[in-house]
Amino acid sequence: MATTSTKKRQETGRRLREERERLGYTPQQIAQLLGVPIDVYARFESGEADPGIYRMPRLYACGFDILYIIADERHLVVEEENELLLRFRELSQRGRASIFTTLDALERLAPNIRRELRKRFR
Repeated sequence: MATTSTKKRQETGRRLREERERLGYTPQQIAQLLGVPIDVYARFESGEADPGIYRMPRLYACGFDILYIIADERHLVVEEENELLLRFRELSQRGRASIFTTLDALERLAPNIRRELRKRFR
């Protein structure tokens, strides 16, 4: 079984602290959210202990960027994605099914379209 290096735990702990501070939470609030004593949570942020993957959904529910905490990459939602998601959520069940049918059709047609374009532009 692989163990997490001290350096990686410290980096993860630093990013966890950064996210908590970015969102304006206190260490006590996050410790309560995770159901751990404050001293245990302090160990997560210091890198002495690994918060573990099973605690991430609770952090995500509070707005933490989990991708950043784990992989040091920010998940920045593009405005277009927000618009698409909002409009999709407003659709009826029939409208949603229509979107998926259209996506499936486009996926099946894509190889044929690429071939035709290559033929025309050779």
